[in-house]
Amino acid sequence: MLAAYGGWVALLPAVVMDYFGGRNIGALIGILYTSAGFGTLIGPAAAGFAFDFAHSYLTPILTSAICNVIAAIVMAVASSQRARSNRVAAKG
Repeated sequence: MLAAYGGWVALLPAVVMDYFGGRNIGALIGILYTSAGFGTLIGPAAAGFAFDFAHSYLTPILTSAICNVIAAIVMAVASSQRARSNRVAAKG
């Protein structure tokens, strides 16, 4: 897991540049890294609170799975819109 995360951290600036261009790239990367840090800070405590409330790991696991599915859908839509805009730009 850590090796995959290290690879993603190394590639994140290039991915941000590809999707959003060079304008304000520092601010965008700062927001992304800050969001990841905030999630890392709050996530375990929130999962522990959910476990204490429900007396089961099912709630935090299902919440995490649902959030991942939503993120995958957002990325799929963003990728298809980006591909569509690239095709339009190439034609015109």
